[in-house]
This record gives sequence, C-alpha cells and structure tokens, in this order.
Amino acid sequence: MLLACATLTLPATAASAAPPPDGGAELAIVPLDDRPANLYFPTMTAASAGVETVFPPSDLIGTFTTPGDGDAVGDWLLEQHDADGYVVSVSMLAYGGLIASRTGTAATEAEARERIAVLRELRAENPGTPIYVYDTIQRLALSALGENAELYYTLIQRWAILTDRVENLGHEEYRAELEEVRAQIPDEILEDYVAARARNHQVNRLLIEWAADGVVDHLVLAQDDAAPFGLHRAEREELRALVEELGAEDTVQIFPGADEVDATLVSRFVQQHNGTRPTVAVEYSGIDGSQWTAPFEDTTFDENIERHVVAAGGAIATAEPDIHLLVNTPSASDGERAADLDAFVARIDELQERGEDVIVLDAVEVNRADHALIERLEAKVELPGLLSYSGWNTAGNALGIATGHGFARWSYLASGTRGSGVPAALEPAQAHASYLLHRFVLDDRWKNDVQPAAYAEARSHGWNVFGLSEDQAVTMEGFVAERLAPLTADFHADHFAGHEVVVARRGAQTHTATIGELTSTHIALPWPRLFETELEPEVALVRGTNG
Repeated sequence: MLLACATLTLPATAASAAPPPDGGAELAIVPLDDRPANLYFPTMTAASAGVETVFPPSDLIGTFTTPGDGDAVGDWLLEQHDADGYVVSVSMLAYGGLIASRTGTAATEAEARERIAVLRELRAENPGTPIYVYDTIQRLALSALGENAELYYTLIQRWAILTDRVENLGHEEYRAELEEVRAQIPDEILEDYVAARARNHQVNRLLIEWAADGVVDHLVLAQDDAAPFGLHRAEREELRALVEELGAEDTVQIFPGADEVDATLVSRFVQQHNGTRPTVAVEYSGIDGSQWTAPFEDTTFDENIERHVVAAGGAIATAEPDIHLLVNTPSASDGERAADLDAFVARIDELQERGEDVIVLDAVEVNRADHALIERLEAKVELPGLLSYSGWNTAGNALGIATGHGFARWSYLASGTRGSGVPAALEPAQAHASYLLHRFVLDDRWKNDVQPAAYAEARSHGWNVFGLSEDQAVTMEGFVAERLAPLTADFHADHFAGHEVVVARRGAQTHTATIGELTSTHIALPWPRLFETELEPEVALVRGTNG
C-alpha cells in the first residue's frame, strides 16, 4: 500500500541508504518494528551526522500484526561484517517486534533465549565493535487490536494497576474493584498477558547479566506506557536491584519510553564514533521536571531526562553547556500559561542570538505538539537554526527523539566532520534540514490538524481508525496525503525556504547553506490505521558564500 504526493528515496529497508559522502561510519540496526519511528527517525538521525544505516530486509521484520522472523533477523545481523556498530531491538530479535512481544504465543522463554543468543555470537565475532541493545518492560495494556480491543485494553490496564496495589502493596480498599475487573476479563486473554510479562521479565534479567559481562556495551530497558502503579513497578525495581547487584549502573539504563530508543542509541554510537560527549543544561517552560510526572510514565521527568541524556551519550551540566535543552512542561496554573510560553520562546530566541545550540523538547501534550508553543516558535524563532525539535507521542518518546537527533547533529558539527571538506558536509546538512521540517509538520500539522480530520472522516463511514480494511486504507491514505502535502509545502515556504542552515564548523568559522526548494514529499500510511503516517520531505540546499 503506497500513495505518495512525490516519492522520496530515503532508506526504509536494508542497505538502501547511500553511503555518506565523507566515507563515514556504517551502523546496522535491528528495529523495534517497521513504523517510521523505528526506521525513518533513526535513519535521519544518523544521516544528519553523516552515518549510513542498514536495516534487515522488510520481509524479515514483518509489519503490523504480522511478526518479523527473529531467526532470520539474527542470521542477517551476523552477516553485517562491515558495520562499525550495532543497535539491536531484542523485541524484534526474540519475538518479531513490539506487538508480538506483548503476547505469550510469540515465543516461549526458551525460544526467546535461543534467538537472542546471537548477541553472544556477534560479540565473539566483533570483539571491538560497539553493540547497543534495548528491550521494553511490557506496558500495562494490551495492543488495541481486534474485536473488543478497546474494552480489554482498559480492563487489563486497570487489572494490572489494581493487582499491584492490592497484592504487592497491601491496599485492601481496592480488592473489591480488582475482583470486579478480573471477572470481566476472559481467562485466556489474562493468561496470555501474564505469560508474556513473565517471559519478557526473565529475558530482561538475562540481558542485564550480559551487559555486566560485556556481551553488550550498553543496554536500555525502556518502560513502555505505564503509570505510577502496576505490575511493571515491581518488575522495574527487581531489574534495578539486579543492575546494582552486578555493578552494571554504567552500562544499563532503565527509563520510560520505547519507540524513541533506536534514535537514542544512534546518538550514542555517533558520540562514540566521533569521540564526543555533549554537556546539556536543562530549562523548563513551566513546572520543574522534579515536580512533574508525565502521562504514561512512572518517574519524575527530570530523572527521565537525565537517563535519556546519558543513554544518548551526553551528560547533564549547569555551567557552560554545549547544548541547551529547553523543555515545555505544564504551567503551575492555566492563568500563567501564556506568560510562561512567551518567556520560554523569548529565552530560545535569546540563546539563538548568542549563537548557542538549542534543542526544543515539547513534552506537554500526549501524541501531539503544543500548538500554542508552535505558534510562538513560528513567530519568534529561527526554526532551521535549532538542533532539533520533537513533540511526538509520549513525553519520553519526544525526549529521546529530540535528544537523539540534536546530540547526533551537534557531534557531527563539533567533531569538524572528521576532517572531510565542507562540500561533503552538505548531504548531512540536507538530511538535518529535511528531518527538522518533518518534525514540525508531523508533530503539529499532522497531529493537530490532519489526523483529527482523518479520524472524523473514517468514523463518519463507521470505520475502525485502528484497523482499516485494505480499501479503507487506500481511501484514507489519499485523504491524508491530499491535506498533509500542502501543509508541508506551506510550512517549508514560510519557515525554511531561503533560511540558513549550518553545514560545518571549522575553528571559529561557521559555514552555512541556504535552504532551497522542497524537492519531494512522500506520504503514506505504514500500517492500516490512522495513528501514524509516513511523512518524508526532502529539501534542497544552496551553497552559501562562506561554505
């Protein structure tokens, strides 16, 4: 299924990426699944830093409810002898992807252990090559698929929260509600859910042991959608205790998130390859991160920020940072919101005027940008001058996407593009500008304008927005492309065309190029649902007089 306003030939499957012009590094990635967050986002994060990415062929990684072939993916991984580094999703390797990992039928624990043993082979064959691995701590809910999906999604989530409160924490006042909820869940659904949790937890324990033993160089265990209470809480605490027991604190990170980790670990590879480590100062628009726990998360946001920063290869600092991370958080009261946003955007503008590197993390809203912030950024800030922006999905997802892209781009510029000439730096700069345009349009125009309209259109026909038929998907893909393409073109014309983007830094001199036309825009629905869309704009660059 593919409908596009124009085709953008950027990598989405194995070995389709063109080598970077400066002969840079090659990174082999086993993605979480085949959604844009796990193919396009890490590809563009790497491309903005001059790194080539290769992925397993699309027929090996599956799609939507069709799981990938973990055994074949493992064989492919061992064939990537020329890679300078590896980023590996254990959910894909062991179970066939994120959705499959939530079912007990995807693999037994013994089968999962056998499949991920390929990581030990990979280490033995590549003793000096960085291997970065991640898995998820299973979320509270089921995947929203099939008949009665929304009902069981809610019931399982509530059962997991109540079970933790009653059985683990002794909150007996919730027992009656727990029994009422349990009675509404069919035995086979609950048994599968519990079996998947138990299996995944044992696999995560094994991964921590391997991280401590040096089988993998860095491990991220990302807590998929959660809450302060739930079965994940005890699992997470047990995993953290094991990390401490084995002395693996420097090689294991546990934090809320999931879909962003590919991009996070791409940044870590870039830092390792370039010998860089950005220091990061954090500022908030509203509530301090130490006082705020974001929706679907179970730790305060300052802790999530610090853990993501470390996983991406950086460090938190307060004085003379390399990067300023400006974080949009809720205000203390609605009456303070406008003033908070005005001051926040003024601060971004001030930092840009001083020549500082800035990342904007838009963490307030779930599944979309804060449009009030976007309006102010459009009016006051030089958008192509930012290192990165994200307001995608959960706060943790947006955090990893923004820091992954921004840190990788900063490393490329800070390392002097590893001795290559300025002309060779044009392609990474083009990728950076194209991806930055994508981020603003996807997170704001798609999420705030086109997606709600698409939901309304589909529902007006009685269609399930999370499970479209083939014909329905074709119709809705056309609906989306017809509306999103002109919004992309308008955003480019208003905020990118004719603006400068940094290409390279050589000592005290900064070389720039001018952003030219929007040469193509690819739009398609990757899965037969309306939760996400592929959006891949490509802009041209014109060499500047100092470049």
